[in-house]
Amino acid sequence: MMQESVYCKIVLNPTAAAAVQESVRKHKTSGGLIQMLLVTERQFERMEVVVGEAQREVIDSDDRLVIL
Repeated sequence: MMQESVYCKIVLNPTAAAAVQESVRKHKTSGGLIQMLLVTERQFERMEVVVGEAQREVIDSDDRLVIL
């Protein structure tokens, strides 16, 4: 299992995604493990819920941090 903390950033296009990735690389810490994965909208839609229930609540917020 890889998950300890998961952070998600939604971007509009591959150019914006590349900028976010570069920013993470530039500001990385000397310790720990950071892994990045790009997922398209279509891939996200096909995600399978294995345990629990899919959440239908939509959070419409422009806050920079939303704790679920």
